[in-house]
Amino acid sequence: MSGQTAAVELAISELRRGLEVGMANVEGQIALLHQVQEHTERRMDACTRLLDELGDRLAAAERDQVTRAQLETRFRHTVALLGVIATIASVVATTVLAALS
Repeated sequence: MSGQTAAVELAISELRRGLEVGMANVEGQIALLHQVQEHTERRMDACTRLLDELGDRLAAAERDQVTRAQLETRFRHTVALLGVIATIASVVATTVLAALS
């Protein structure tokens, strides 16, 4: 009977060891999954902040954008102003030349 008892005790001991090893593996895998989840959450938070920042920058760019029509209007005003300046300069030059003659 002691041979059978020893065999049963050995089998139970091996089962217990196998169970402990299995539990340690499961606990390690759970700890690893927890770390991966925390890392993923940090990355998601960083991506969310970046998306919010980019959304704000895009809204500001859209708010401050200059359209082609606005550029054309500015160009026409600039050309008109340069024309007025050239006309005034020629009138002044003509007046100065007339006064010197």
